[in-house]
Amino acid sequence: MEINFGNVAESYLKYRDDIPEHLIPGLEQRGIEISGSKIADLGAGPGLLSKMLSDRGGIIDAVEPSEALIETGRDHVGDDPRINFKQGCAEDTNLQTDHYDIVIVLRAWHWFRRDEALKEIERIIKPEGYLIVMDSGFTPSEKVVKKSMKIIRKHSPDEELRPAGSKADSEQMINSFPVEWFEEWKKKKFDMTEMFKIDYNMKFSNEQWIGRLKTVSLLAYMDAAEQSKALDKVMAYLDENFEKKKVKIPHRLTAVILQNKNKDKR
Repeated sequence: MEINFGNVAESYLKYRDDIPEHLIPGLEQRGIEISGSKIADLGAGPGLLSKMLSDRGGIIDAVEPSEALIETGRDHVGDDPRINFKQGCAEDTNLQTDHYDIVIVLRAWHWFRRDEALKEIERIIKPEGYLIVMDSGFTPSEKVVKKSMKIIRKHSPDEELRPAGSKADSEQMINSFPVEWFEEWKKKKFDMTEMFKIDYNMKFSNEQWIGRLKTVSLLAYMDAAEQSKALDKVMAYLDENFEKKKVKIPHRLTAVILQNKNKDKR
């Protein structure tokens, strides 16, 4: 099933601005130099991560297939001279060869055709450059999350919530990443130097939590009527139990840092 994230471009910008602020300093503490580095942000969406990287001095080409997300992103970053949006995909970026110090991917690797994407990344990244793959999202530890997911599951076509993208095909995970990915990275000579995670909390009003749920890729497998029924039920639950207060939702970001060990292609 092909997912069109352009349909939720404004919602994605508004409700997925949940990247922990200490992510970029954390990368720098691990030896990833952001300031002055040429960075390709693949599957950049509306540029939330690109903006954070630019604010630390990075020079970013933000590659995104959705024209709607690019337009939303350009409005979001404004006249930032260090961010350049390009319409393209991870498998065919139209970026320069051997040009990037860092290729970074947040919440998108599971949507890529991974073999093709790795070939393209090998082409555009400098020898010894870094590939950083990250995923983030809310965790099911709080009752409000469990109840919301239970309601959504009940309204899904087969009462099942499928993992997003290629994660649905994997039977074993390592910190939210399918084990196959690690084997693929190693085979393509991207050596893992570190894996780390960041746990943090976000607070949502009832309306904000519904907005956040609208951007979850799991709902993409439901038609509009099913989504509407499910979210109306979630809102009724929220209004009954959390009428006046914001709910605290635990989140986790997991990152893998890999270094390109392929030889110079020039």
